[in-house]
Amino acid sequence: MITFKDIGFRSVERSDVDLIRDEHNREPILLMLRDPSIVNETMQNKWFESITASKNNTVFIIFHKDPAKAIGVWKLQGLDDVNRCTELGMDIFSGFRGKGFGLKSFHMIFKYLFESLNIHTVYAKVGEYNEVSLAAAQKAGFRINGKIRESLFRKGRYWDNIVLDITLDDYKILAKKHKL
Repeated sequence: MITFKDIGFRSVERSDVDLIRDEHNREPILLMLRDPSIVNETMQNKWFESITASKNNTVFIIFHKDPAKAIGVWKLQGLDDVNRCTELGMDIFSGFRGKGFGLKSFHMIFKYLFESLNIHTVYAKVGEYNEVSLAAAQKAGFRINGKIRESLFRKGRYWDNIVLDITLDDYKILAKKHKL
């Protein structure tokens, strides 16, 4: 378990699976995800088995004060130990949005990835239709690096997948500025 100010993160446990599935399947959240497929219990159990068996593709619970009080999840995807890069995905659960948890969570995760896992570059992909997440990622320190054109289908049309990144040097400036 890792803590940072009044939040922290821990491993996902089997007891978290229903909460994660329920949040995932909520229509406003579902339609913002890269894969808007509704997940059933069998699919969620297979997902849980795969993430708990891998250190390169795993998910963590974000909590507020108490490890039992889940407020979101973050995903470590494609951890590359050789090139020291990884993809990051994060979602603050709907009841906790707009309260500053997203920014704190990004800073906590950056601190962990850059200072503990020796990562050099963290990248993320956000659908161009997801303006709130795109703004939150940039506020946290990500920079837009490019796009994968017309790679997401929503609302009857194709949208770009915006690629963002933050490097170790960017993080050092961010950490100094925010006293991380």
